[in-house]
Amino acid sequence: MTMPDPQATPFDPKGSTSASDFSAPAEQIPAPEVPAPEAPSFPQSSAPDFDEATATPGSTSYGTAYDAAGTQSFPGPEQPAYGAAGYGDPAYGQPAYGQPAYGQQAYATPPKQWVLALVLAFFLGGFGVHNFYLGYTTRGIIQLVLTITLVGAPISAIWALIEFIMIIMRSGAYGYDASGQPLV
Repeated sequence: MTMPDPQATPFDPKGSTSASDFSAPAEQIPAPEVPAPEAPSFPQSSAPDFDEATATPGSTSYGTAYDAAGTQSFPGPEQPAYGAAGYGDPAYGQPAYGQPAYGQQAYATPPKQWVLALVLAFFLGGFGVHNFYLGYTTRGIIQLVLTITLVGAPISAIWALIEFIMIIMRSGAYGYDASGQPLV
């Protein structure tokens, strides 16, 4: 005995159906009308003619950028494994370490002279000229303002004497200029 299709003949628990209704041939039972699914309104692209089963490894149908020879993202004969010889080799003939950014020199200005900073601090230290020379403009402006106001001149003189001693000893920031370049 075959089972009837529940969609073709819905079950009615209230109604009484006889066994003869279920054993009727399929030609007598009308099939319900099911609407067909609507086709999408956007155009479909055609299927690519790329067959993965017969394709050569490394070739794609996406263009020449992906088909470049020797481009692998895993260690193989072209690329040594991590830690092997040649892993840290510089690219394009450039040095691997210590290369300045954007091809610039390490310091944009020539190094400052230690002796010149010492002489400026001794003779014009109250005016802060040695700080302007080393690139510490804020310190130089403060010393200049203190010297111009006669009340601050003794403070500026003591400050210049301390900086003169620090330049002699190359102590702290006075061993370098404002850009961090050591005095020569």
